[in-house]
Amino acid sequence: MDLDVRPIHSGQRVGLELSRRQIVLKNEEGDTKEVAPLVYVVWRKCNSENTVNDLIEYCVDRTRKSKEFISGIVFDILKDLKNTGFLEY
Repeated sequence: MDLDVRPIHSGQRVGLELSRRQIVLKNEEGDTKEVAPLVYVVWRKCNSENTVNDLIEYCVDRTRKSKEFISGIVFDILKDLKNTGFLEY
């Protein structure tokens, strides 16, 4: 994945399941998806201003995990969000 790509999220947050620590997103087609807090943070930061590298660096800073470890997770999150209609790049 190109680290200079600037993804943009689509849809909106429509709910919060506190008991399960899940956030509910709804895309433009009306499909909903329950996501973990990290997925929500990545989705929210996909605002056409942040690059993929910016997202990785943000997550590394917040989690204190290695860049190699976080890169794989962020790539998987972005791929899933794109495949389910919650992200464009």
